[in-house]
Amino acid sequence: MNRHFRNIPWFELLLGGMISFTLYFLIKYIPYGVDIKVHNFYLVEYLEKGHFPIPPGYYAMIYFVDLLLRIKYPFVLSSILVLTLFLVWKFRILRNWISSTPGLSYKYSYLLTFGLMFFGPLVAPWVETDLWYLGKFTPTIWHNSTLIASLPFSLLLFHETLKWWQNETPASFGKMILFGVFILLIKPSFLFCFIPLLPLFTGKIKGIRSREFLFSLGYAVLFLGGIGLEKHLIYAWDPMIVEEYAIAEQPQIQIRPFKIWLHYSFEPIWDFISSFLLSISFFILWGKRPFSKPAFSFSFALLVLSMLIFWTFAESGFREWHANFYWQIPIALLLHIWAMLDFVLDFQRKKGSVIHWKTKLFLLLFGIHVLFGLAYWGRIFVERIIS
Repeated sequence: MNRHFRNIPWFELLLGGMISFTLYFLIKYIPYGVDIKVHNFYLVEYLEKGHFPIPPGYYAMIYFVDLLLRIKYPFVLSSILVLTLFLVWKFRILRNWISSTPGLSYKYSYLLTFGLMFFGPLVAPWVETDLWYLGKFTPTIWHNSTLIASLPFSLLLFHETLKWWQNETPASFGKMILFGVFILLIKPSFLFCFIPLLPLFTGKIKGIRSREFLFSLGYAVLFLGGIGLEKHLIYAWDPMIVEEYAIAEQPQIQIRPFKIWLHYSFEPIWDFISSFLLSISFFILWGKRPFSKPAFSFSFALLVLSMLIFWTFAESGFREWHANFYWQIPIALLLHIWAMLDFVLDFQRKKGSVIHWKTKLFLLLFGIHVLFGLAYWGRIFVERIIS
């Protein structure tokens, strides 16, 4: 009995309870900007008109769970349950990655993973006033349901890509296709930066004459076609847009450099520094050395391209200020932070039992970012605001 009691994942259960309560609070008490609630309303509206949202993945999950479990309002309980599952899954994926570090204790692997779950940008309230999130860049998103649901599949896609480069196994490539399909069906944002970089890095690592390079090109063409089809369905076919909005209000993709970021960022230099202080410090401490690791160089390239996409493209019409080209950044930034942490843990392992001053400084800055992420999370309950 005691052995079974010890085997219960108590930390995950506690974290799941915290997450569920946070999602419930966002839905019930935050009046504006909570996409979880907005997406629930979308689904209700689409179903009333005899349609279904595109892409359908997340909406299908909460729809079928709602058929089994509903308390009072449609899709409220199902969205909380589904998103709690995906956030706990995100934690377990990150914990498995970190715990694979040789010599790292069980306790510290959990502590560092918890930090990744709550990592946030620095905040100076006298500068940002109410805008602790808007205009900044963060790997921690609480309010956007489709991003939360697509994030674990994006992490697994990244991981299987690294395994495929190393082992060249058909199983890894098959998983890459499977995870790509799930991302495409839920929220394709991560594929925006992943697709162009996959052939580029595969050619660099395996050679442009390799079989893997040809496979990577096929992968890119396949999913680029999927994104093109999805774009057509959203912008030119969706009857809820085509029939309900005038042509001038219907969204289109445009090249509008920095338009969206500068709309939300009143102190862009500070917002950039406060979002990437850990990365800036990391490069000062270790320079180019981390780029010898494929995991780091690939995650960094994903982050750079994801930022360029956000800074270049925007939508017009009623979605003008929805910032829909932002959502690949939290995923790429999370991968980048994990890659930095992985490098530092490996660096420290080679230094022995005495903690190196570079490691101490990095972990101190990492902890400061986590404290501000926790402060943002607490602010949801105190001020009932997510901006």
